[in-house]
Parts: sequence; structure tokens; C-alpha cells
Amino acid sequence: MSLRSPAISDQQIIFSELLSERVESGPHAARFFLYLAKSLDLTLYRTTGLGTPPYARPTLVAVILYAMYMGYYECRNIVQFAGDSIGAQWILNGMKMPVFRTVSQTIKDLLEELDSVFTQVLCLNAQMDLIGGTRAYTDGVKIQANASKHKAMSYGRMGEKIARGKDDLKELFTALREIVDEYEFPEEEDYDEIVLADAADAHKGLLKIHDDALEKRQELIFNKDLDEGASLSEQEISEEESRINELKAELRILKNVEPESQDEALEVLNNIGFINKRVSRMEDAKSELEDRWKSVNGNKQIPETQQINFTDPDSGIMTTKHFGVQQCYNNFAVVDAKANIILGYYTSNNPVDQLSLKPLIEHTEQTYGSLEGFQLGTDAGFFSAKNILYMNGKGIDFYASYPETKWSYAKDKFKYDENTDTYTCPGGSVLSPPKGSRDGVVREYSNATACSSCKHQSDCTKAKDGVRRINRDMVDDKLREEGREKANSAEGREILRLRKSIPEPVWGNIKTQDNYTQMHFRGIENAGPEFGLHCLIQNIRKLMKAYFKSKSYQDIVHNDIGGCCKVA
Repeated sequence: MSLRSPAISDQQIIFSELLSERVESGPHAARFFLYLAKSLDLTLYRTTGLGTPPYARPTLVAVILYAMYMGYYECRNIVQFAGDSIGAQWILNGMKMPVFRTVSQTIKDLLEELDSVFTQVLCLNAQMDLIGGTRAYTDGVKIQANASKHKAMSYGRMGEKIARGKDDLKELFTALREIVDEYEFPEEEDYDEIVLADAADAHKGLLKIHDDALEKRQELIFNKDLDEGASLSEQEISEEESRINELKAELRILKNVEPESQDEALEVLNNIGFINKRVSRMEDAKSELEDRWKSVNGNKQIPETQQINFTDPDSGIMTTKHFGVQQCYNNFAVVDAKANIILGYYTSNNPVDQLSLKPLIEHTEQTYGSLEGFQLGTDAGFFSAKNILYMNGKGIDFYASYPETKWSYAKDKFKYDENTDTYTCPGGSVLSPPKGSRDGVVREYSNATACSSCKHQSDCTKAKDGVRRINRDMVDDKLREEGREKANSAEGREILRLRKSIPEPVWGNIKTQDNYTQMHFRGIENAGPEFGLHCLIQNIRKLMKAYFKSKSYQDIVHNDIGGCCKVA
């Protein structure tokens, strides 16, 4: 471990003048990232003073962020980048880049205080006047999870597979009983427990023996440095058989099996272990799916088609724009309109965008601050009465596109008149609520006389009595109508006109420059910080643009490069 540090000015390094010439001759990304890392106030910088002196943490963070800016997010790639990049070598200044495990732990520590880092970078964005603070846009992007959709199973299918697996186990237990000699057990269930324990050991042991043998065979086939005539020797084959015999000797059930029947009994135990492992895994997944459904939907019956993924249970089946149905996470961000700075982010495993607006705004308040007074534009996926009411309570001027149905006789084609408390249908007839029902929160509007003589009756309604009825929620429907009026106003049309040109390029930059088309981590608790890390790098890219274009900002960065970090 090298204890060299960039803080030591007279240390000797190879070709230092060449590094200085390449990096210090003008603005360079490496110079900016060293300045940025030293400007951050992070808990991971602090040391206890005990044990071996650690790596210079700000220097290590500078290299990691620099590598991520260049599109390298995997630990081994970051280590390789540090060795190949002149800029990274200049940052290290003779300090040896640690192994990937240390880099991995540093990234983990960085993710644990990601909100703090994100907020500090936002402050730098604000100092460079890159945040307008008056208008923002919200959008979402579905990123494929680190899981295959083919490893998912529906609730109904899972129940069938569990039942079938238990039937197979009963048959295997019966087959094993026929092989095992008379064996005295205190109770029948003790025998089952011993069988299951031996079956798990047998399956695990045989799998290990098989993998070791396969590795040796691959070494013979693919290693060209070995002799051409090399092959598995009789001794190695004998060692494999010896390991199998040792495994047999460890299994309690096989002590009561005749030697000539032990191979057959071992195979049955292996099958029991394999099937029982699958059944247990499906039972755990089924129970997790039931608990998750109950926490959201209460005692409502779970649909047979509800799915869970065995590789990443937290991810969900979603329809993507370019890749069809995939196992995904749904990621959201609030993007300021001035320079496309991300003010806040949120990751969900629910494909419905409406449910994510509230937690997204709450997280943005933690990282950026209150959005009161902002004009916020969104697409139709966020349009709902609850979201409109929530945004009004936050003091946010909310503009959302709204879904329009193509059906000529949909509810939104019926015009409501608040003064008369009536609807006018597309055919011009007036629908009124029954007498005595005007005090209810939900009212029903109809006109049986007009419907009976209407030539569009068959197209408008499928009711048996031929009467079209409109149900109106006096609170929610009014909010939705006000939302549509705002969207259709001149100001609303202008705000929503820019909805695609502000947030959409952010997703394009993250996907292309970071090659971020699939999550690396699994689990919702890890997916959120991973997406947040890409949002952080996106904001740093905006600072980099200001750094390369602004001479005054370059002077700030270059003059402060030798300073100490804020944390002692």
C-alpha cells in the first residue's frame, strides 16, 4: 500500500513533467474532479487515527467520479481506467490505485451519503447560476432490472408448481422407503427431517464435485500450454469417485442401505434435495408476494396473474418503449428547465407513474428544497385528482397533459355545467341528477327520455335499459376539469410544449454516455441509489460544461487545487 499523497509536493514520480504538461497546460477534467472531490464534505473522508494510514480518500473519490464521468461504473473497469488514463495518474500523483474491493467499498460508502453529495453538487450548480428556480419538468424512464423476465412466475402458476413439486416429493420419499432397509425411528416425522437434511447435503455435495470435474475438463480443453496428450488421469478419476464415497459415508440414511443400492439411493436423495430447494424457494416467493399485495391492497384477493421475479423480487414487469415487456424499475426525476439540472429523483417498482409523483416531490425537497412557486410540467401519466390536490397544497403551479379517449361517447365528451349541475351529451341532450341527490359527493346523471329516442343509443351505452348514466365525483372530477383547463390555456400549452425537450435529453445522455440500459444492483433499496448516482454524474457534466467554457470558473478551480478538503 502506497502512503504517497498529492499533498506532498516533493515526492518523486516517473515522468511527472509529462503529466503536468498534458494536464496542467489548460482546463482538464482531472483538475476539475480533484477540485470537486476536495470541495465535498463527506463522512467517508474522516479517519479515526488508528491503524494503518488509509488511502487519501478525496483523491480516491476524485478518480472514481472521473471514471464514472467517462462511463466506467464497474469497480474493475475503474481500476483499469486509473492505470490507463493520464488524467487519473495526475490525480493519483504517485499514489497506488487500490484493488477493486477497496474501490467497491468506497463506492458503497459514497452511495450511503449520496443525498448529501447530490445536495452539495446542486449548490455548486446554483453558484454557477445553472438553476433557474422557476420552472421544472417531471418525467420517468423504465430501466431494465438485473433480472430476466423469464425468471418470473405468476401467483396462480406458482401455486400449481408448488403442489406438483410436493407430489413429486411424496413419490421420491416412497421410492427411497423401498430402498432403505428397516430403520428404527422414534417418530415418522424424524425420518422425513433426516431425509431432507441428507438430501440437501447430497445435492450440494454432488453439485460441488460436478463443478470441480467440469473445471478440470475445461482446463484440459482450453489451456493450450498443457501437453497435447493431456487427459484426465486414472488418479483424478479415482479421486472423484473417492469424494463421492466420502459423501455417501456422511449421509445417515445411506448407512441403512445395501452397498449395491447406495448409488440409486444417492440419486433419489439428490432429486429430493433439488426439488425441495425449488419448492421452498417458490413458497418463500409466494409468501413475499402475498405480503406485498396485502400491504398495498389490504384484504382484496390477489389476482392469479400477479407476478414475482426469482432473481430480483423487487423488480416489476413493465412495458418499455423500445424493448416491449421487460423486468424493470421505474425511475423519475425533476429537471430544472434552465440547464437541465436534476433537482431530485425517485425509483419505484410500480409501472404506474401517478403513484410516484408524491415521493418524488418529497425527495426533491430533501435534496434541493421546496418547489413552492415553481411551474411544474408533466405528461399524462401523472394526471390525477390526487396529484393535482397534492401539488396545490405544496404551492406548485402544476401543469399536466391529460389522457384523451378516442371513443366519441366517453365521459370526457360530456360537457358539465356547474351553474345548472347538468351534463350535455354529444347529441345535445341534457343529463340531470335525480331529485334529492344533489347533496351527495358522487352523483349519477341520466336522461331516460332522451336516450330512448336517440339515434346514437346503441353506440353510446350497453346498458340493458338503454339509458346512459354518468357518475360524477363532485371533488375529484372538478379537480380534473380544472387541470384540463390549465393545460389548454395559452400558458399551459407553452409550458407543455417544452415537456419533451427538457427532461427527455437527460435520459438520452444518461443512457448513451453511461451506457445505462440495465441496472447493476438488485433490490429496490439498491436500485434507487444506483439511479441517483447517474443523476449525480449528469449534474456534474453540467458543471464540467461551465468549467470548460468559463475562464473565471477555471481560475477558481485551478487556484484552489492545492487546498485541503473541508473535512479535517
